[in-house]
Amino acid sequence: MFAEMRRRWKIVPTWVKVAPILLLLALISLAHYQVVVTGSDLMPVVQRLFFLPLFMASLLLGFKGGLICAALISLNYLHMIFDPRPELHSNLEISLEVVLYFFTGGLTGLLVDRERREARRVKEAENLALLGQAAAAVAHELKTPLVAIGGFAQRMQRDLGEGDPNREPLRIIVDQVGHMENLLKEMLDYTRPLELKLAPQELNALVSDVVTLASLPARESGVGIVAELPAGGLQVRADGGRLKQVFLNLVQNAVQASAQGSQVHISVGQNGEEALVEVRDAGCGINPEDLDRIYFPFYTTKRSGTGLGLAISRKNVRAHGGRISVQSRPEAGSTFTVHLPLNGPSK
Repeated sequence: MFAEMRRRWKIVPTWVKVAPILLLLALISLAHYQVVVTGSDLMPVVQRLFFLPLFMASLLLGFKGGLICAALISLNYLHMIFDPRPELHSNLEISLEVVLYFFTGGLTGLLVDRERREARRVKEAENLALLGQAAAAVAHELKTPLVAIGGFAQRMQRDLGEGDPNREPLRIIVDQVGHMENLLKEMLDYTRPLELKLAPQELNALVSDVVTLASLPARESGVGIVAELPAGGLQVRADGGRLKQVFLNLVQNAVQASAQGSQVHISVGQNGEEALVEVRDAGCGINPEDLDRIYFPFYTTKRSGTGLGLAISRKNVRAHGGRISVQSRPEAGSTFTVHLPLNGPSK
């Protein structure tokens, strides 16, 4: 029952959640103004009432919501600073009260945000476990028939003449079987535990290999790839094959998002103890509401995509003790940055 209530609460529009908070805050602010003007002894009681909308904002909107609500509450104390009756309050009391609101709203919001991140992490782990079970079942049931279908279709395609009308349907069958085999492979890659083979890796060499691999399909799409590599090179302790898979996926995504005649830039740099590999395009960009979902398994906006490329890439980078960040705007392109510790994962 509680799970269903939480699910329904998540789909409620934000303004519906915010409206009661603003209404309650307005009513308490009005009462606060009245007790200040009249000098009523109810001042401490009204001031404590401000914690009600403060907690509501923190619980519903997290850290930012708590701070914004605390700022709105603090506006009620501005006129008290200039009140000609200092015996009712002091600037020190006002300052402490305002600090208490900000501290309470910020701390509560931080705890709420941390709880939500933990809930998302647990949910991802549960989804991963379910996906692993499904992938194992799918692999067992589909691998053998897919190999048979693809093999027979390729043999029949070779045996047919160039002008045979059945050649094109067979080509489609072969392509779709290949797509299904690739999806199956990516599902297994995502669900398997990672075993990294760590060794010193030259990022310049890895990026150069990736550019070579991606250049042919990029040229066919009319997109150029430009590598910006430091003269002295940069070395990290990592699994070269896994990193190359990450960089290649990011470059291929950038090429697919780019218009004909544009360029994709991949660069290597360093920030303190981190190596940075940046893939930048001037393509269609990503909508703000999609930025939190691009790493979800099977989420894709491409017709031919599996929706596992970025999920696998993030998993590989996290295994190295790093992270992937993204900056993107619709119609303004995207920049994906891989942050890697120079000395490899800490474990």
